[in-house]
Amino acid sequence: MHGVVVGVSGSPEADAALDWALAEAASRNAPLTAVMAWTGPRGVQPHEYQDLLERRREDLLALLDAATRRTGVSVESAAQIAEGDPSEALLAAAQDVDLLVLGRRRLGRFGRLVLGSVSSEVVERAEAPVTVVRPRPVGDEEQDEERAKGPRVVVGVDTSGSSMLALQHAAEVATRTGAVLEAVFAWQITTLAPLPGSWGWAPPLDEYEGFASDRLDDAIEASGITLPPEQLMRTLVHKSPASALIDASREADRVVVGARGLGGFDRLLLGSVSRQVLEYAACPVTVVR
Repeated sequence: MHGVVVGVSGSPEADAALDWALAEAASRNAPLTAVMAWTGPRGVQPHEYQDLLERRREDLLALLDAATRRTGVSVESAAQIAEGDPSEALLAAAQDVDLLVLGRRRLGRFGRLVLGSVSSEVVERAEAPVTVVRPRPVGDEEQDEERAKGPRVVVGVDTSGSSMLALQHAAEVATRTGAVLEAVFAWQITTLAPLPGSWGWAPPLDEYEGFASDRLDDAIEASGITLPPEQLMRTLVHKSPASALIDASREADRVVVGARGLGGFDRLLLGSVSRQVLEYAACPVTVVR
């Protein structure tokens, strides 16, 4: 199945996701499927149940129409009412699609956007890339000024298989949209192996930075990126990966991360860095696996 799938509920968070998904589908020249999960009441007659189901479909079509008018973006679209558990409905609808878009997040303490139970389960289990759209905060003028410099896609790189997939995904976005691709490699002395020839003492930081730079270059080369030099930024940051990506998100249109990095365990479906970026990033975040 080709295209973009977005979860819709009528909430402000879901409306933001729907608006974003429309623009994404248009940039891909792909169809958009809006999915609304619904569980009908028990004990109603079959004809009454069908009437209620049709009303939900009309509600969904109205939300699609409102988003089209709000954004001025029109694409081939379909409305799907999925009966049953919302997580299972979205996962089923998102099989073999290009992208699944969610927006069901709520604002927590200290600016943290806590993933709801449905979004969390879907992000962890979906095989397709998943983008979680942050609701536009009030007073976002400073970020608007930063993003007015031109579209930018940030991707976290750590040379793991998951981050390599994220790098390739981000490069495709940059190629398709004309955005600048910023590849961020965050390094700390504790995250790099001892340098060959060292005797246990801490060598100068510039040696470690050079080593990190080589690893970033190797990852970019291995990914097969063919962007022109002016469209590719290399960023080395001496801090934790999550902090580096969250900082970079303030000037980005989206951040792309792998589901798990080098520090993950097979039993963990979503790595700690990915989860922190999902919760604190200032822009939409795409998780790739």
